[in-house]
Amino acid sequence: MELYLQLGHGMQGLSQELIKCWGKGTAIISPVNMPQAKLAPYAKKIHSIGGEVLFDPQMFYPKEGHLKLQAYDYWPSEGCSITSNHTHADINRELLRINNDIGTSQIILPGIEMKEDTFEYNLEWVNSSAKYFNQKTDKELLATLCLYPETIRNSASIEALTEALRSLPVSGYYIVPHPSNNEYIVSDPIWVIGMMKLISCLKLSKRKVIVGYSNHQGLVYSLACADAIASGTYMNTRSFVPGKFKSPKDDDVKHKSTWYYLPSAFTEYKAALLDVAMQRGYLDAFVPQGEYKNPYSEMLFNGAQPSSTNYNETNSFKHYLHCLKIQCSLLSRNNYDDAYSAYEFMLSAAENQIKDFKRRGMSGQNRDFAPAIEANRIAMCANDEDYGLRLKLDWGSI
Repeated sequence: MELYLQLGHGMQGLSQELIKCWGKGTAIISPVNMPQAKLAPYAKKIHSIGGEVLFDPQMFYPKEGHLKLQAYDYWPSEGCSITSNHTHADINRELLRINNDIGTSQIILPGIEMKEDTFEYNLEWVNSSAKYFNQKTDKELLATLCLYPETIRNSASIEALTEALRSLPVSGYYIVPHPSNNEYIVSDPIWVIGMMKLISCLKLSKRKVIVGYSNHQGLVYSLACADAIASGTYMNTRSFVPGKFKSPKDDDVKHKSTWYYLPSAFTEYKAALLDVAMQRGYLDAFVPQGEYKNPYSEMLFNGAQPSSTNYNETNSFKHYLHCLKIQCSLLSRNNYDDAYSAYEFMLSAAENQIKDFKRRGMSGQNRDFAPAIEANRIAMCANDEDYGLRLKLDWGSI
């Protein structure tokens, strides 16, 4: 499973630095965070360092899109139905032009946020778009599945949806999941089970799957053989926030505390807490080990008091994404059993470390992974019961 960069506020330079460091990578461009005139120059820079770009149309709410989205040529005029022949043709033509201009490796088709009663409406739109693009380009198509949490939690709805998706003429799906209870770290096992079911069914149908707006909780998707998760800097690039894409709100980026991600605990801690750990003599427990070591966080562990170092918000973001990329790589296994065992080991290790820190009063607050441990463990076991054998048999071909 790969890590894609989900672009958000202020991520253009950061994404270039990371992709150059990694030697490759894919950036998903966010039009709500980048004017149309800057698309081609940015894409050229990414291509020049060995990276690839995708363009997310972000048409989750076509009738109330953010003002910055409405400025794009493909956005429908007020009062126009996206399924009318004329409007649909305009959207497709302009999206194709953008994808060609910036040299995307695949084309993400637009899709609205779906409830059960809008499945037919959205799938008809996606199907028509897919037919248009298949006539105009040889690029692989990824259909957007932007789903309400209630839909993800409904097993019957997921089964009905995946059955309908089998007939769409696309290579894969770009899933944008609205988290249960708007939680950053989701504690609802039914929601995680639904996500695992959706990904497993799509992969067993020989479709590519990219899960957008993900954080480290999405590492469990490797057990369903997901191709990639996409993550970014601020929380609204790691968890789907509908308000970011609606008008008339403008971006409200709040610079708060600086965080430090401890990959072995699957938890982010406020960097200021590392001062406490140093004073109490257990700062070594926070030092990233092995492949997780990186120049973005090393200043925290060079002997000076952590809060007195130059570890800042940008370092925090780079450290997080670097560690998440390593974790995705570690869970990219050649067979199902190896992937399952690897994640099970990582989850148990995280649980033990979180408990140890809790005994010392250390918590990740709303970024603490403890609530997700049970949810993810239940989901991985449930998915193993439902799809484990088929995933095991088909792993090498999906």
